[in-house]
Amino acid sequence: MTAAQGRPPMHSLDATMAAAGGLFLLGDLRTQGPGPTAYVPHRHDFVELAWLRAGSGHHVIDLQEHAAEPGDLFIVAAGQMHHWVPGEIEVDGALVLFRTELLLGKGGPGDWVPLSGKWHPDPASALRIEALITQLETEQRQRAVGYELAIRSLLTALLVLCGRFVSPGGAGDGLAAQFERLARQSRGELRTVADCARELSVTPGHLSEVVSAATGRPPGEILREAVMHEAQRLLARSDFSCAQIAHELGFDDASYFSRFFRREAGMTPSRFRDLHRNHTHAA
Repeated sequence: MTAAQGRPPMHSLDATMAAAGGLFLLGDLRTQGPGPTAYVPHRHDFVELAWLRAGSGHHVIDLQEHAAEPGDLFIVAAGQMHHWVPGEIEVDGALVLFRTELLLGKGGPGDWVPLSGKWHPDPASALRIEALITQLETEQRQRAVGYELAIRSLLTALLVLCGRFVSPGGAGDGLAAQFERLARQSRGELRTVADCARELSVTPGHLSEVVSAATGRPPGEILREAVMHEAQRLLARSDFSCAQIAHELGFDDASYFSRFFRREAGMTPSRFRDLHRNHTHAA
């Protein structure tokens, strides 16, 4: 079995994003969001902001299930596994998709990309989100002179606004978001806090202080959780053996991986796979 086998399928949104130029796309949540393939766990290499105006259901991000209701903002970071679970009312809203190169590569404040998850902004922030999305839609549709700069500016304003209610501490929390992204990119290797601090050009102590303040958890726990999420995804969604999963995640051997998994999850990898598959079949 190759590494590609057993992986969740690619989502059609990737092709739509590529056709739009690859860096930014503002779409309709009803037609480009929870469609036939969106109910299957998948991941993208771009950031996805889903703004719900109507509807119900659930949005599962990295195996954590969130109830969806009007006024919710879901932030899915590049590389995160997610899928939608339909509710009684079809969801409607906006999708804002972008790659961080749009900000980082052009000198924009890429550190403002907020932490992923579900958020429910206050009414005043919700009105501002609507206004910014409307302006982004206009720029994308009209493509007037200078629209690329306008989109970067409006997107930056949207991210700064989101960052204020996601991480009220301000720009310093951008380091926590960078660390979170780095942790998700560590699925194939077991990084330490010191490794991440070196890559982010800060001291381990400063990184621990900022991440703990922004997330309420020590960075080492987040690194272990990222590895566990990937292990659980592979156990639940692929036919990889424990030895293959251990190799995928960068463990020296299957027994080391099994001990790590049992310590973190309270059960063996095989037991987790059996429980998950029994639950899936029962559903």
